[in-house]
Amino acid sequence: MSRDDVVLQRPEDIRFVLPVFHTAGACPGAVTAYLLRRIAYRAGAYAPGIQELIFHELNTSGQGGTIERVQRWFQARASMLQQLAYRVQCRRVATDTQVLIDWVKAGRGYRGVMLLTDYKTLHPEPDAAGDVRPEQVQHAVGVTVDRLDAAGDESLVMIDPYPGAAGAKDRCDVHPKIEEAHRGRNFHGLIYYWSGWS
Repeated sequence: MSRDDVVLQRPEDIRFVLPVFHTAGACPGAVTAYLLRRIAYRAGAYAPGIQELIFHELNTSGQGGTIERVQRWFQARASMLQQLAYRVQCRRVATDTQVLIDWVKAGRGYRGVMLLTDYKTLHPEPDAAGDVRPEQVQHAVGVTVDRLDAAGDESLVMIDPYPGAAGAKDRCDVHPKIEEAHRGRNFHGLIYYWSGWS
């Protein structure tokens, strides 16, 4: 067997499922943590370990409860992420939803977007637990390129850290009312991309 007989495996050749952290109080942060892990995995840089402690900070309302807190977290951690070989960048946007989704799709897994959304637009049915009122949820969803089914093709996937009613999924196709829900929060969001894929 020669070196030429070896076939290198790419990150997208393996079906790697990241967990989605469920939270009502830190949706922007939970989405960000997921997207950063997913983009880094696609780029071949994700290695669970100390990074998980850093990303877990985003699952708290203190660091991940609002878009402003997530943006401050990213600015404070940018140099540390660079030292860990995470060549990921972040930028705040207030852009039309479809433009952002098209941008993510063109990135083939090296891009993601966290969109602030109106919770009731995406989840009009009552909460399964009944202990969180919709107005208390600082809702956000993420959009990236992934596989919903290990045997399926890659497509746009929506990540929802607070899916609401019983039976709702935290990973699904992009919701048909995502633009309306995003408009309800003045089109605010954060885009993430691996350097070289902006």
